[in-house]
Amino acid sequence: RKMKFYQSAVVLLLSAITGATAFVPRSVLSNTQNVAAVRSFTSTNPAFVKASSLCSKSTEEEQKMNASDEANTTLVVGGGLAGLATALALRNIAGLSEVRIVEASTDESFNNIQEGAGVQLGPNGLRALRFIGGEALLSKIMENGVELKGTVIVISSKMDPMVIPDTAEADTGLSQVFIPWGVMRSLLAEQLPSDSISTGVGGDITGYQPVESTIQPMITPDEPFLPQSFDLVVGADGAASTFRHLIQNDATFLPPNEAQAARRSDLKDGGRMNIKAVVPKKMDEASFKPGHSYAHFAAGGGVACFAGPASADSTYWAISIADEKKDEETEDVFEFLSDIDMNDNKAVKQTLLSKLKGLELEECQFVIDLIESTESECIYLQRSIEAESIGPSLVSKDNNIVLVGDAAHCMSNSYGQSSNFAFEDAASLAVCIRDGKDLGSALETFSESRVARCIEMQTRSAERAAKAMKGEQVEDVSKWIFEWDIQ
Repeated sequence: RKMKFYQSAVVLLLSAITGATAFVPRSVLSNTQNVAAVRSFTSTNPAFVKASSLCSKSTEEEQKMNASDEANTTLVVGGGLAGLATALALRNIAGLSEVRIVEASTDESFNNIQEGAGVQLGPNGLRALRFIGGEALLSKIMENGVELKGTVIVISSKMDPMVIPDTAEADTGLSQVFIPWGVMRSLLAEQLPSDSISTGVGGDITGYQPVESTIQPMITPDEPFLPQSFDLVVGADGAASTFRHLIQNDATFLPPNEAQAARRSDLKDGGRMNIKAVVPKKMDEASFKPGHSYAHFAAGGGVACFAGPASADSTYWAISIADEKKDEETEDVFEFLSDIDMNDNKAVKQTLLSKLKGLELEECQFVIDLIESTESECIYLQRSIEAESIGPSLVSKDNNIVLVGDAAHCMSNSYGQSSNFAFEDAASLAVCIRDGKDLGSALETFSESRVARCIEMQTRSAERAAKAMKGEQVEDVSKWIFEWDIQ
């Protein structure tokens, strides 16, 4: 029963290691070039096409006019992993040449590779990336990341650690890989035309207006984001998504003066604060097993500590801290760090160290040492949040907007599949557009398949967690997740 409990805890909490911000692309436009660049699309058409049966293929005659022809001009809103992967997939797989990406973060933030944490890629995510960028992209990921061999649970200083081998490679032929988030983002960005990414723009979009069969993103009902309209807008704008709210409410604009609240109106808080970073420091191989992640769960589950290799010469760490009840008779809780300025990373670091040292647990020392070696500005904060529901559709009724990544399915960190599912989205959307007879049916096929997969994963994961906590025999959900393939 104890073994099953800890294995369950790993599934439920280990994914707090993932997520990040910012990166260094090979070439990014300066802010003064942004608006002008967005107005001028490039016309490059890299192309490799791999056979797939995700969507029904058209006959040779029908392919003269298909979904790809109806998505001539595409705007991707959001330059994170989901947005970049989708843009690359649309170019490489669907053959779309006029794909533009707008990213709200500043040029300085966008170019700071020290920010953020890491990404754990499972076989499903790696297959999607290989399909999108070929063996060359997969090779670069393997070169810049580290293959995971297993997880070590540090139970107590008086007990031997529990080693849980990672069986992904044996089961699927592909291992799990951990890679710094910024590195992953740069690998995707360098595959795209240098003038296709614009920073510092797009965050103020609050709606759109129809223009014949296209749509024009708008800042306000009277102020267009750009003078031109687009055949397709891909909402890759993260958990607090403008476009998810518009689709779910069948609206064309966010409520006036309530844009920020509207973007988060369907998100629920998971009751934990996650703090994480990647440190340019290797774990001591004399004390830690190479290729293994380490985890410790303090009594009661209030504090979970993780650390492991992020690359050949760097290490990630992550701390997940549960909210504390202020009063047993009320619902009031204290959120960790809520009593300090969370933009002050020095204060965040010191408060976190004080919390961990106050536990007086020798089992936490491995991560305390890493935190003390971390530059304050490299620390990343993330609340555990997820959407109250997924779907029923990821597509607007006019078939001009489609959601990918966290905008489509913001799921709990405990599922550990946020980035992997985003890469699945990118590959699946591109195939549906490539093979669809028209844009509307292509997007609907994409939406139905992705909503069904996400809901099934949530259901299986929830059932597994409930059984594991009772000590009952459980399904290894990861094996089902890892089996995904584009074909």
